[in-house]
Amino acid sequence: MSDEDKIVSWFESNYKGLLFGVAAGLVILFSYKSYISTENESQLELSRAFDSAVNSFQDGETEAIITFSRINMIDNADNIYTSLASLYAAKIMYDNNQLEESKKFFHHIINNSSDADIINLAIYRKAKILIEQSEYDKAHSLLGDDIDNYQHLELKGDLFYIQKKNQEARKSYSEALLYELTPNERKNILAKINLLK
Repeated sequence: MSDEDKIVSWFESNYKGLLFGVAAGLVILFSYKSYISTENESQLELSRAFDSAVNSFQDGETEAIITFSRINMIDNADNIYTSLASLYAAKIMYDNNQLEESKKFFHHIINNSSDADIINLAIYRKAKILIEQSEYDKAHSLLGDDIDNYQHLELKGDLFYIQKKNQEARKSYSEALLYELTPNERKNILAKINLLK
């Protein structure tokens, strides 16, 4: 049997499997492309709705951004636009002295966002509210003990200072100074350390 005959024979006995494999590959490829296209369309719709809500906010209308945030906290909990809208909503609630509502938006960001910078900002702002409400233990717990953010360290120092724990405050402020800071940030932290003397 020649090589050509072997190849023809192999194709005759395996053509169904080959056709099935090609068909399955095409189905998977087109399904994936369709999925990506749907995801992109969904993200684009969210982006447009977010932009519209922000524009309304900038025009003095706050309800659109709050509504956007609340709806997407359920439907798109981990989406970046949900986190950004929740930052706006938390600020609006804070400005309206609805501190518990403000904390809920920050809580959602902390638990659902995948962006470390946004999470750190939400932790910082929520901790400031807790300190304002004299909920010092909750603020300590939220900030944690293994802090790798100079703003959190400075806030932890402020919290210790309020509690008249000067040694712990000095330690937190000193650790914050180890980070790359602007001259004004460094000056402010050094001024706080000098208050402890």
